[in-house]
Amino acid sequence: MTNNTEIKDLMKYIHKLEKKNRQLEEALEKEQSVSEELQKENDNLKKTKDGLKKENDDLKKQLARLQNSVPLLATSDKTAEAGGVPSSKIFYKRNRNEGKKKPTGGQPGHKGHGRKRPITNAPPLHITLESCPYCNNPKIKEVKSAKQVRTITDIPPPAHIIYMVIYHRYWCSICEKIVRGIVLWLPPNQEFGPFIACWIAYHRILGLTLPKIRSSLYETYGIQISDDTVLKLEKWIANTLQNDYNRLKEEIIKANALNADETGFRIGGENAWLWAFVNSLASLYVVAPTRGHQVPKETLNGFEGILGRDAWKAYDFVKCSGHQLDLLHVNRWLERAEIWHGVEPRTLLTSKHRKLKRSGRPPEKFLDFVDGIRAILKKAIEYTEKKPPPSIKERRNACKNFQEDMKVLLDNEWKDKDIVRISKELRKRLNMLFTFVEKEGVPWHNNDAERAIRKGVLARKISGGRRTWKGAEIFQILLSISETAKKNGENFIQLIEEKFSIPSEINS
Repeated sequence: MTNNTEIKDLMKYIHKLEKKNRQLEEALEKEQSVSEELQKENDNLKKTKDGLKKENDDLKKQLARLQNSVPLLATSDKTAEAGGVPSSKIFYKRNRNEGKKKPTGGQPGHKGHGRKRPITNAPPLHITLESCPYCNNPKIKEVKSAKQVRTITDIPPPAHIIYMVIYHRYWCSICEKIVRGIVLWLPPNQEFGPFIACWIAYHRILGLTLPKIRSSLYETYGIQISDDTVLKLEKWIANTLQNDYNRLKEEIIKANALNADETGFRIGGENAWLWAFVNSLASLYVVAPTRGHQVPKETLNGFEGILGRDAWKAYDFVKCSGHQLDLLHVNRWLERAEIWHGVEPRTLLTSKHRKLKRSGRPPEKFLDFVDGIRAILKKAIEYTEKKPPPSIKERRNACKNFQEDMKVLLDNEWKDKDIVRISKELRKRLNMLFTFVEKEGVPWHNNDAERAIRKGVLARKISGGRRTWKGAEIFQILLSISETAKKNGENFIQLIEEKFSIPSEINS
């Protein structure tokens, strides 16, 4: 009996142990499932963290782009130059007139002027009445002394002319063959005359595409023409003006002062550059595959005047009597740095007090540097505008004084990275900051070249550049001649007419 009892107790104990073991296994399974869920949640959190980190990095990059982009500038009064954004990509331009605005209309002390009344070249148009327009009274009498006269300028309804060219042929007994006259003013092997060719060339200068030119000719004059013919007529005009372009290249380097600038200009989908070299009487354009120093060096070979330019290093290779750095570019360096320091950018000749755009401690050292640079440059500009103009000796001494003042400011121990960078650039170009002070007639800015290069920018925006290098050569010739003619008060089409001595009855 004792053994049976012990066996039963042992079996009960084993049963309890098995039951407890099952409970422990179930608890362990629950713990493992909870652990797995926690691990999955942890992995998800890690992935979320990595995603947020990547998104944060992307947002930082986007913010950096936005700080130099259109929205930032468009929502503030900063200029396009200050943020390094082209003026074509800004929504509006800041009004640079500071202080009290000028009243509209004629200013006190200035001689009034207006559009000159043109000389009539057509019969007058008489407007008469048969009765009173208010009461229909037919018995009205003309008041001879109360005539009113208006001079109207208009254009005739667009229409093209078609004429025959009859070549009288002659027998030459010496050559023993039939000969005829040569008409230089007619495009060879074409059914279109010189004025259509000039019209096409002018609109190509403006940057119009071939389909737009063909459409305009058809809609305006009813003339149907192919793309190939448009290109041939444009090429004929350019070949006609090739010698004039070559002479322009020879003449422009004889100037006392020139301004230069360059911009991108695509050729056949590849990068190229359009260069502009201008003075008050001429504009020379050169399309080149490079933005390197070879272009200004070769184009201005033999130039002995003063070259106005920006800070692009390619111009450093031009050997001449002096260089003048565009001071507006210097101010853009300052404006960009002001934006990053939370300061509202200011113009070069401003009298406006500094204005902080964010809270915090103002960067006093930086502000002292910026104000010092602007003060010296402004003083130099105002010196050249003195009345009466200073003598050559006074100019030379003033130039040395301004250079010395600038050198003292730049040689201070600056620690701000923007100040160090700008100081380094100005120190390298110290000898070209105040050339305009020493040399009378030299502008302190590069506006003439930047306005000239704008012509190429507009053409590039409309047509995207040129497809071939031959087309680029044609463009540089036509643009150079037309812009030079404009500066000398000449009309592009009339210039071609006089060059070929086209009979006046053809254009009547």
